[in-house]
Amino acid sequence: MSERPDLGQAMREALPVYDAPAALQAWAREEARKTDSAPQSHRQLTGRTSRVALLLSRWQFAAGLVIAAAAGWAGASLRSPDRISSITSETANALVDTHVRSMLPGHLMDVQSSDRHTVKPWFAGKMDIAPAVVDLTEKGFPLLGGRLDYVDGHPAAALVYGRRKHTINLFVWRSAGAEPPSGSSSVRGYSLLHWTSGGVSYWAVTDASPSDLEAFREAYVGSGL
Repeated sequence: MSERPDLGQAMREALPVYDAPAALQAWAREEARKTDSAPQSHRQLTGRTSRVALLLSRWQFAAGLVIAAAAGWAGASLRSPDRISSITSETANALVDTHVRSMLPGHLMDVQSSDRHTVKPWFAGKMDIAPAVVDLTEKGFPLLGGRLDYVDGHPAAALVYGRRKHTINLFVWRSAGAEPPSGSSSVRGYSLLHWTSGGVSYWAVTDASPSDLEAFREAYVGSGL
């Protein structure tokens, strides 16, 4: 189930805070001055200054609400344009869980080889697609091997690449129905990158930097396979 956005936090971060008009500020200062300079007998309403401050605060809050309403924030989905939609958070979390599980001893690869002519045929008859396998050693992403996995309710081919001391899992499966938009995301400290091509969905997951993951995608897609 996708996480609901914190509208209150988003409004506090995104909406401007406006100062009260000069006339209102001047009136508030004058009221405060009168209260401070008045005899003790005239200070029966000791909370007067507090009420003035409260009035100013309410004015600022009301101004913020007007801006929010005008911008159509009420009930809107909060997202960054270059990030995976929150509607795919369940898939993203499942991918991260699978990536972490693959790091356990003996779980990373079913076939261990840097030779794409060994890794690619291994998937024959095991998947309804033949994932494109390419060695990207010259680009800094050596092929390590591959395995079969199960992600978000369906089987997936997992191609394993290295990046210095990091591991990149590239999950590949046939697109089914409406695919989420291509984009990047970060879940629990792991970087994810998603794209589709030729009816196939690709999800790359790693604990390397987002820039490394983007460089990997460019190298993989640029291989022409």
